[in-house]
Amino acid sequence: MDKQELIKRAEDPKYIPGIYNYCDRWCERCQFTSRCLNHSLEEEQNCKLESIDEANKRFWYSIKDSFELAFSLIEDLAQQEGVDLESIEIDEDDEIDNKVEILTHRAMNYANMVDKWFENNQNILENELATLTPQFLGKNISNKKRSHLKLIHPHTTEISIHLKEAIEVINYYQYAITVKLSRAIKSRDNEAKIRLEDISQDSDGSAKIALIEIDRSINAWSELLKYFQAEPRDILKIINYLKQIREIAEKEFPNARLFIRPGFDEINEISDRWSDKKITSKGVRPEQI
Repeated sequence: MDKQELIKRAEDPKYIPGIYNYCDRWCERCQFTSRCLNHSLEEEQNCKLESIDEANKRFWYSIKDSFELAFSLIEDLAQQEGVDLESIEIDEDDEIDNKVEILTHRAMNYANMVDKWFENNQNILENELATLTPQFLGKNISNKKRSHLKLIHPHTTEISIHLKEAIEVINYYQYAITVKLSRAIKSRDNEAKIRLEDISQDSDGSAKIALIEIDRSINAWSELLKYFQAEPRDILKIINYLKQIREIAEKEFPNARLFIRPGFDEINEISDRWSDKKITSKGVRPEQI
């Protein structure tokens, strides 16, 4: 494709300008692939993009009821186990003074926690999910032989669809959170040097993506919690840890939730079924879906 053809395609009104600058790069689950020039240029189209978009909409909406139930279980399980969600502490920041360094350090530590959890529970996920109901799945964890993390194959039909999707979300965002937070921090440093004011800033856009990824990860872990009610402590610890990261990020980037991403946040109201936030054209309303 020559330069003139690229310019012509970029001017096509069906494409949303700059939509690819503030996305999570999960094209396979994006609702706007048919309106993204970057995706169109990269893809060898074997089917209509519009049909892919509709399938992805169904993916994000299909887990709404499941996650609402999962969230209602968290406090009940924590109370049963005597776990105070507000008092869980991770002793890892003793030698880190800078809040920004703490933020990225914790994000990476979360990624390591994900690896450790899947390593400890891999056999349960692969061998027992097909036969055990959620309330009984966690009871045999202590008797199971531990194995190293090996992601479940996406075509394993025996796996519960909601649990499979939750695992997919957790793994996709596992390291992406650190990447987006790092970009937000670097962008903010650059913006400070050139004193950008009163305009939408890249740092807020990047931080918003990280926050959305954290929201979705928390919801995915909440779904996983339904299947491990017998031994919920590790998952509760991870959920609380993600909430701590989110709290720090929201304090460091107080305007991030208000950032309007091209395409994603320009519809009158977008309800993100994997997030515990509702996004509007004016910003975010912190209410439950």
